[in-house]
Amino acid sequence: MTESAPIEPAAAYRPRSDVRFRRIGEEAVVVRQDAPEVLVLNPVGARVLELLAGGEALGAVGAALAEEFEVAPAEAEADARDFAAELESAGVIEPAPEAEAEP
Repeated sequence: MTESAPIEPAAAYRPRSDVRFRRIGEEAVVVRQDAPEVLVLNPVGARVLELLAGGEALGAVGAALAEEFEVAPAEAEADARDFAAELESAGVIEPAPEAEAEP
């Protein structure tokens, strides 16, 4: 696997067009229509995907996680960046056009 550049806090992502997700309780079920797989996300992962789908940049996602899950802001931001990289690698999200990113 090749190393990609670090994801910046101002970066915004969105679910790919073939991805559908739904919250079920605290978790989320993610279906990629172009791949024969279903992913189940824990409450934190579900919230990350929900915020990204709402147009939030990664820095804002980290800030929201820090507040909602009572963790250190730097840790929440790093975790949000790492998880976004995993979601991108799995084909769940893609970079959003700059016009879609919330400040």
